[in-house]
Amino acid sequence: MKWFKRKKLPKEVDEILPKGLARLPTPRVSALSAELIAKLPAPILERMFSFVCPHAQDDTYESCEQSGVEDTCMLCDLRDLSHCAQVSRRWRQAAVGVLYHSIRIDAVHYCQLEEVLAEKRKRRSRMNRNAEPEDTAQARLHLLCRTLWDHKGGFALNVTSLKTPYMTRETCKPDLARAVAACPNLRYIDLPEGFFTDDPTCNTLKQELQGRCPDIRKMAYMRGSERSLELLSSGTLWRNLEVLELSNLNMDPTILRQALGSLSQLHALKVTDMKQFDDHLFQHSDYLPPFPPLTELIFENTPNVTADGLSTYLFRSDTQESLKTLSLTNTGVHPAALHQVLTVAHKLESLSIIENVTSSFPVGVPALASNSLRILHYEITEGSSANSYLKTTESHYNYLSTSLLSHGLPNLRELYVRDPDFPEKLIDLAPPQAPFRSDPDNFTPPNPFNSPTQSPQNNRFSSNNPFAKLQQNGRGMNQDLVVYSKGLDEMEWNFSRVKTAAEQGRRGSATALRPVSSYGLSESMGKTWGQGHGARKSVIVGNGFGGYLAVPADGEGRPSSSASEKKRGSQYDMWR
Repeated sequence: MKWFKRKKLPKEVDEILPKGLARLPTPRVSALSAELIAKLPAPILERMFSFVCPHAQDDTYESCEQSGVEDTCMLCDLRDLSHCAQVSRRWRQAAVGVLYHSIRIDAVHYCQLEEVLAEKRKRRSRMNRNAEPEDTAQARLHLLCRTLWDHKGGFALNVTSLKTPYMTRETCKPDLARAVAACPNLRYIDLPEGFFTDDPTCNTLKQELQGRCPDIRKMAYMRGSERSLELLSSGTLWRNLEVLELSNLNMDPTILRQALGSLSQLHALKVTDMKQFDDHLFQHSDYLPPFPPLTELIFENTPNVTADGLSTYLFRSDTQESLKTLSLTNTGVHPAALHQVLTVAHKLESLSIIENVTSSFPVGVPALASNSLRILHYEITEGSSANSYLKTTESHYNYLSTSLLSHGLPNLRELYVRDPDFPEKLIDLAPPQAPFRSDPDNFTPPNPFNSPTQSPQNNRFSSNNPFAKLQQNGRGMNQDLVVYSKGLDEMEWNFSRVKTAAEQGRRGSATALRPVSSYGLSESMGKTWGQGHGARKSVIVGNGFGGYLAVPADGEGRPSSSASEKKRGSQYDMWR
């Protein structure tokens, strides 16, 4: 009977598992429970298996490094799902559809088990006891190719996404080509950088992807791949592209317009470092297809794209209803011309402008106004050639604060600025209680026996008084606003919450200003950020004499330093 004795677990694995867990007997399932589980339909089983391995349902067009699931080990989840497929034939049919839907190859375990497995993978010998472990990601990709080729007509048809680490896709191009050849329904795959520049070492992979995978949804073209981009204008290659990235290309704008016009399913476009991309691409032409209506449009280092060109593009009804995200970084769109874009972009929800300015903000520009805008990145910094005595950035942020206090952006919820003192400009900013604010033609001295609120002259303003509109619309903000601010010498976003004027109370009272302002903390930054671990919290209240006083929040004593993490998502990614 000693032959059938249970083998003990290694000491390292026994230490990782909770105490006594490895020695517990297998729980018995009652006959009624087993019968109920056996009768579950396939869609419910697939839904259950999706919770066992969450990354198997990843349909995003992000790379392997950017689409990782936090607070979990992807390899352990994949192992648990494969164990579910071994329970019965019925479970195998449901689990295989989930297991091979979105394939992800990781190099290591994101748990303590990696230390044990790394020691076992070392190719030890008598002369070399500290050998380097094998490349596990490369070995897993090789085994995956063999499995997909053995089931080309089976579950290989379910594969829609294949994500691999950076070094694996750069060194295992033949294995990637074999995997692509077995997956005709592939929509997204992590490709080596040479693929986007027509590198000769990627010719085999490119031919397999163009010939076997017609349903690719995301592609990028960089300098050197102008001929490959020209193939899109024929309308026979990757007609279902949804996300396209163009970077540093040197080609005829007419060919570029034809290639973009042939992609009827395109909804996100990113253009980087292209001077040939100008306003003429948005204009109407009787000989060229129209510029496609997009949901997301990102421009970086495109100086020939101006507000007039975007206004021409947004003048069409189909583009007005589709565009929801617009990002402008070092373009020809000046901050003073943003109101032209917002006037015609009726469905715009997220707007980002990042510019280096060298002159002050012009006078007489209409305030920003949009009923649909919810997220605004207004990151204005001072250029190297700007005059430091003119305070160029201050005039730009004064224009933004005036637009907010005039209630032109009623649905705005998040604001990103590069001015650390900007939140204070939105807090209880009231018109000055001074005689010069009244109409000079009908000025009467104030009566000391009457209160200012009872005097009828307080409601009369001159037509050119800058505070007249603010007083008519009300004082302060009408909506709760989250402001992320950061100085030039800071690496982290400072979080501040500005509440409405009704919640702020009267100026000088204990609740006059925002109740909580924390640095490096937000509910939307992650699961542990909202708990205040490692972040500084303070309450800013009035001291009764017109000044402000910062005290520790909730009696926690001296505030700690700001969190070391950075605000994720400050630059909106088009691949989400």
